[in-house]
Amino acid sequence: MASAQKIKSGSKLADEIAKRRGKRYPAHTFIAEHFPDYMKVLLDLDYVIREKPRRFSEKMHELFHIIALAVEMSNPPNQPHLRQHLKKALQMGWKPEEIAEALMVCVNPCGMKVLTYGVTCMLEAMEEIKTEKAAARISRAKKSRSRPAA
Repeated sequence: MASAQKIKSGSKLADEIAKRRGKRYPAHTFIAEHFPDYMKVLLDLDYVIREKPRRFSEKMHELFHIIALAVEMSNPPNQPHLRQHLKKALQMGWKPEEIAEALMVCVNPCGMKVLTYGVTCMLEAMEEIKTEKAAARISRAKKSRSRPAA
C-alpha cells in the first residue's frame, strides 16, 4: 500500500476509534496511520466488547474500566485516560459515591493507593465537567447575543 494511501486509510480508522471512544487519542492516530491492520483488529475487538449484546450494560463497562485503570495505578500519562472514563461514567449517571465505593472494594486486594488515586482522578473529572459546562453556557450566551434581532 502506498504511504499516502496507508495514511488516508489509517486516518479513517483513527476517526472511527475516536468516534467510538468520544475522544481522539494521539496514540490511536499514530497506530492507525502506521499500523492500520492492527487498528482494524482493535476495532473488531472493540465491537465484540462494547457493541454486541452482553450481560453487562455500557454503564457497567465504564465502571470496569475505571477499576482496571485505577488498579493499574497508572503513571501520569494514563491519568487523562482514567479521567475520560470517569467523566463518561458520571455523565452516564454513576454517582461519585458509587464510583468511590467500587474503588473501596479494591483496597483490600490492591491497596489504599487505588482508592486515593481513583477518587483524586474522579474529583479532577468532576471539575473538568463543571468547567466544560460553564464554557458551553458562555459560548451559547455569546451566540445568542451576536444574533441579529428579528
